[in-house]
Amino acid sequence: QPNKGACGAWDIQMLRRALRCISRRCYQVRQSRGHLGRNQRFKSSTAAATEESKEPKDELGPMGLRKFDDETPLYDVLESIVEKRPDVGLTSSDTERSMKAFVEVGAKTLGETAKLSERQWVQLDELGIAPGTETVIKTILYGGFFPEYSTEVATRGTRLDFASRLKRNLSTQPFWKADSLGEPLPSSPHACSVSMPCWEHIVGYEEGDPEVWDALALGYPRFVVHPYIARLFRACDREMAKYGEACFAFPSERVAKRACDYIRHKNGSQTPLRIQQFRDTGIYAVIFPSGARDAVLKFWQHFGFVISSRWAEAILREHTCEKNSDFPTVDHRLVRAQTMPTTWGQDDTEYCTKPLECSIKAKTLVKQRLAAEASNCDPEDVYLYSSGMAAISSSLLAAQKMNPGCKSIQLGFPYLDVYKIQTVWGPGSHFISDMNPNWLDQVKNIVQTEQLSSVVIEFPGNPLLQTPDIMALSAILKENGVPLIVDDTIGSSANFNLIDHVDVVVTSLTKWFCGTGDVMAGSMILNRNSPFYSRFKSITTNEYEDMVYSEDAVALEVSSRTYIERMEKVNETTKPLVKFLREHKLVDKLWYPDSLQDPAIIKRGHSGLFSFVLENTEDSMEFFRNLEVNKGPSLGTNFTLACPYTLLAHYDELEWAEGLGISRHLIRVSTGLEEPEDLISRFDRALESIRR
Repeated sequence: QPNKGACGAWDIQMLRRALRCISRRCYQVRQSRGHLGRNQRFKSSTAAATEESKEPKDELGPMGLRKFDDETPLYDVLESIVEKRPDVGLTSSDTERSMKAFVEVGAKTLGETAKLSERQWVQLDELGIAPGTETVIKTILYGGFFPEYSTEVATRGTRLDFASRLKRNLSTQPFWKADSLGEPLPSSPHACSVSMPCWEHIVGYEEGDPEVWDALALGYPRFVVHPYIARLFRACDREMAKYGEACFAFPSERVAKRACDYIRHKNGSQTPLRIQQFRDTGIYAVIFPSGARDAVLKFWQHFGFVISSRWAEAILREHTCEKNSDFPTVDHRLVRAQTMPTTWGQDDTEYCTKPLECSIKAKTLVKQRLAAEASNCDPEDVYLYSSGMAAISSSLLAAQKMNPGCKSIQLGFPYLDVYKIQTVWGPGSHFISDMNPNWLDQVKNIVQTEQLSSVVIEFPGNPLLQTPDIMALSAILKENGVPLIVDDTIGSSANFNLIDHVDVVVTSLTKWFCGTGDVMAGSMILNRNSPFYSRFKSITTNEYEDMVYSEDAVALEVSSRTYIERMEKVNETTKPLVKFLREHKLVDKLWYPDSLQDPAIIKRGHSGLFSFVLENTEDSMEFFRNLEVNKGPSLGTNFTLACPYTLLAHYDELEWAEGLGISRHLIRVSTGLEEPEDLISRFDRALESIRR
């Protein structure tokens, strides 16, 4: 492993990409000289195969590769990786930038840890490869730099023993100790959260610490590319990318075109891009210069039009040479039983055997369920998306089409990706903090002097759970012809009736609605009584594409059957826990939206999210370490989930966040289905640990 701080996560990605670049170049040179691989030389005839069988068997090195001596041609070293270790995926290419990073970072980190023979230096010269580069390659191959290189993102997290993990109830047996770093939450290859049980793990994640990143089995899918999706991208690379190019796959051609627009917006209108469908699968790859990778990743993260891990897995199984043994077999029913009482019925057998045929039924039921909680609106006004961010970005893009070139207002502390869509892609946004007692006057002044595309707000806010006067805000906006878009993910439609008072409600269904935390999905609901309904409906109908994969729809429908029942339990558990912490002398402040009691808005309760800071903020790390609940990103799971939210979401803007009243020591808690007495005792033990 490199010395701590010697190189970050991005440098490591560059090293890996450069290794692939070198292997591809070596293969091209070898082909041009007529040098074929051992397999290619002998597999054409029986006699040759017999001759090969007489050769001494290769002695395997630590990575399952042949061992080489100093006289082994470099071609054979790299060819062995390509032939014997396809999971490493050494077939892509990259730009001069990655080659430079490969040499500089590698030389800085490794020094003179590997010696090459004179013959091998000559081979490097023939290939046009800088001498220091081969030193790094040899060291990587023998485990000096990445001792477990085989577990990089392409396979990380997909070879875990899920069968044994699924026997663990995450509510009663949480992953809370330091040695659980990287465990998927829940224990599913499609998990949307990952265990980061210590404060320093969050800091290491944000700073690209290799020890933390290499331990992560998975991550939140928009921020950490899922292993199956990474393998799909590499399959696209092998088939479509030329030298110096790479591929990202998207769920439709329209989304791929939108990604191209964003890339050119960020990197220049002359950026060479291509779009190509991958093997008649319905997904489209954007082929881009490797230097544009940052812009592509930002589009993936900010806009949320992602391919789900289940969809990627299905494509890899059916359309590539990937083996079924490369994928763990995990029963949806076991994942759900791990986090809540089973809702699987005898009539659901077809869901397991015919998910494609059943997906229409599943989506219809999900829409009806959402519509019933939204003041019994028409299910035709409910739109499903591949993620909550896809729903939010679609609503913002529709508002921008209604009022081209007009800014928006972001009211309340913004979710970073929502704000980026308004400011980076859109024409800009006025940010107004609802912590300011004059926020309503500020909104009124702007809407009366400037045409706007929309006002965007989370209700309740995140992470301070503010609940501004939504009815007063709505009245002012209607008078001035400005639509109001509300994200109700934090509170949930089961608890807050917002559709009657706003124009559009968007939700991340990954959270409370699903509960199990292993399905990416989102929704947008239009208020039929809104003065903007016909315009939103027209634009959405023309733009909408159903990109929710069939198996995701089935999993979401099954999980959401207990939506109301679970939310009632969450409300019941959270209330006494909040009371306990508010009264504890070691807790300085706690935020929870129970001050809102308006019966026109509150339906069942105030949901399960709250935040707090300790009296002595220096105790935050120790308290967090000793807190016996699951710890990681996301919220709304059936098991309690905690995180240092400001560090996780705004690590690069900590001073800005603190200027808005959000402490870097803030701890956010999403309550699960545990009993209140059980959770109170766990929090009490963590508080006692810092009292000593």
